[in-house]
Amino acid sequence: MSSRIARIGTAVLCIAVAGLAVWRSVPVLGFALAERLAEESSDTAALQSFATTLETGALAEAAMQSAIPQSPPVDSIKAATRLLTRQPLSSSAWLDLATARLAGGEGMAEVAQALRLSALMGPNESVLMASRALFALPLWTALPDDLRRRVAQDIAGGWDRFETSDKLVMRLTLSASLATRTQLTALLRQADGMNQARLDDLGLGPSAPAQPEGSVP
Repeated sequence: MSSRIARIGTAVLCIAVAGLAVWRSVPVLGFALAERLAEESSDTAALQSFATTLETGALAEAAMQSAIPQSPPVDSIKAATRLLTRQPLSSSAWLDLATARLAGGEGMAEVAQALRLSALMGPNESVLMASRALFALPLWTALPDDLRRRVAQDIAGGWDRFETSDKLVMRLTLSASLATRTQLTALLRQADGMNQARLDDLGLGPSAPAQPEGSVP
């Protein structure tokens, strides 16, 4: 009798667990449909209800942010901030916040703070490293020393993710300032994975000065 009761209890427990899994999956399935509709129409209204649901909240916030790439900076800042309340360890969300803050005219201190947190949360994610480098390199003269070192590390770590056009953009950016070329060359020579061929791709030939000016290597 006791073994029969145990089997019945186990069966009931399995049914309950399976039912809970199905019940919890319903919002996810609904979100997938709403996300597809939003991608086709650029209307994020259908996603808003999913932003308050535990299972889909972070996904909905990210989808709403990406569905309107030309949204005003203030809206992008709010969207990135909402996403970070759900995913504070998202390095890409911190980079999005840095980008939105710069576009919104916020101070370099606020931009640098978000950029620094992106590097902290995703120091070795090659795709993010490449994106951070492309974003931060034009800001070189305004960056503190720790973020300049971070740019060099991101270039080295994200190198395989750069397209030819990305390298051309970086090369053009560097061509505008001898001081920037000098400082970055010294830091890149200390970075793992960088060799002279890669430096040449950026227009940083062997004749570039080895010591950065006004920066801590």
